[in-house]
Amino acid sequence: MLKAISQNYSGLRGFQQLLDVTAHNIANVNTVAFKEKQVSFFELTYRELAERRLPHAGNPPMPPQSGRGTAVSSIVLSREQGSLAYTGRNLDLAVVGEGFFRVVRPDGSYAYTRSGNFALDADGNLTMPGGVLLDPPLYLREQEGRIDFGTLAITPAGIVQAAPLRTEAEDDFSPFPPGAEEETPAAIVELGQLYLYQFINPQSLSAVGDNLLLPSAASGPPLEGLPGEEGYGEIRHGYLENANVDLARQITTLMRGQRALQANSRAMSIADELWALTLNLQS
Repeated sequence: MLKAISQNYSGLRGFQQLLDVTAHNIANVNTVAFKEKQVSFFELTYRELAERRLPHAGNPPMPPQSGRGTAVSSIVLSREQGSLAYTGRNLDLAVVGEGFFRVVRPDGSYAYTRSGNFALDADGNLTMPGGVLLDPPLYLREQEGRIDFGTLAITPAGIVQAAPLRTEAEDDFSPFPPGAEEETPAAIVELGQLYLYQFINPQSLSAVGDNLLLPSAASGPPLEGLPGEEGYGEIRHGYLENANVDLARQITTLMRGQRALQANSRAMSIADELWALTLNLQS
C-alpha cells in the first residue's frame, strides 16, 4: 500500500502541474502573440518486487516489477502560428513564419518576442508596452521635420520607411494636370532595417513574462537574419498575431487532467484506508 500511495502522489503532483499550465494558457487567450505551453510526462524507473523463495521448475521466471509513478518531463512552447488580426496601426507588426524580434531589457540584456504592439518613445524608437526597446534602435526623432510620421511603414522585408514631409509651397505648386499627381508616387525615405532572430530549438526558450523569452542551453544561440530570407518569416505591417491557444484543446486537457487528478486522489485514499486496515489487524 505504501507503494500505491507513493505512485498516486506522483500522479497528483504531475496532474496538478498540468492543470496549472492549462489554466495559464486559458488566461492568456487574448495575449498578443502568446504561445501556449504543452506538458509532457514520463514514467519513473521500475523496481523489482520482493518474492517469497518458493520452489519452481525450469528456468526462473522474469522477476515481477513495480512502477514508481509518473513525473513531468518537459513544458515546451508551441510553435503553431497564431492567426493575424488587422489593427490598421502603423506601428503594429506581426511575424508570419519563423523568427522573433529582439529587444533590450532595462538591465541591458537581450530578450526575444513575437509580440509586435510597438509604440514610439521620446527618441523615436520602437518600444513594447513597459518601455522595452526594440533592437536595433531607430532614433526616428532625428528625422522630425523631414518625414511625415503618419506615413511610417515597415515592408515585409523589415525596411522602415516613410514619405517626406511636404511643405506648403510644394502643396500649392504642381507641374502636373489636376489629378495626375495622385498617380505619381512621392519619394520614400528609408529610415532603418529590422531583423529577425531564429533558434535551433525554439521550444526550449525560457519564458520570463511580459511576452519575453530568453535563450537557454537547449535552445541554442540566436541566429540573425533578414525578414523574408530562407528560414525566416516576413513582417506584416498593421497586423498583430493572436495567441495560438486552442480553447477546445485546452478545455479537453482541463477535463482530462481533472479526471486523472480525481482518480489518483481516490486511489490514494483507498490505499491509505487499506493500510490503516492492515495495521489494525494486529490489535
